[in-house]
Amino acid sequence: MKWNAQDADVYLNAKEYIDTAVIPLISVQLGDQFKSAVSKGEFTSILAEELERQLKGRVYLFPPYTYLQADEKSVKDIADLKEMSEKHFRHTVFLTTDEQWKQVLKDEQKLLWIPAIPLEHMKDSLKQKLLEDQIEQILNILLQYWNS
Repeated sequence: MKWNAQDADVYLNAKEYIDTAVIPLISVQLGDQFKSAVSKGEFTSILAEELERQLKGRVYLFPPYTYLQADEKSVKDIADLKEMSEKHFRHTVFLTTDEQWKQVLKDEQKLLWIPAIPLEHMKDSLKQKLLEDQIEQILNILLQYWNS
């Protein structure tokens, strides 16, 4: 399910089955890191969309949380998002390609950091294979969460 009115209706009618919120974390930067930030954000978004597609009816994909840097304000915002989400979902999973979050949220068990892979110059078949491999890893982690 995605963050739209149609899926919101479906969620409201079947919320006992939809137990996982997925929240992408995407950095917004200009200057020297602009291209890297865009590439990482694109990869995170594609992974999140594919995850939602494969697990429709089990996960709800939130809009990305965008930030300038992984600082105290962002950490508080994420804690607030998690607190709000956990009132309605059994699991809240944060998905990112930004390594900073591994340090900043080192105690957050449901932070899924995936190394970003630039997709822009890859053949479509290679992109699809790579995304499938990443999604498979994420699914294995989610299964562990769901079984605990």
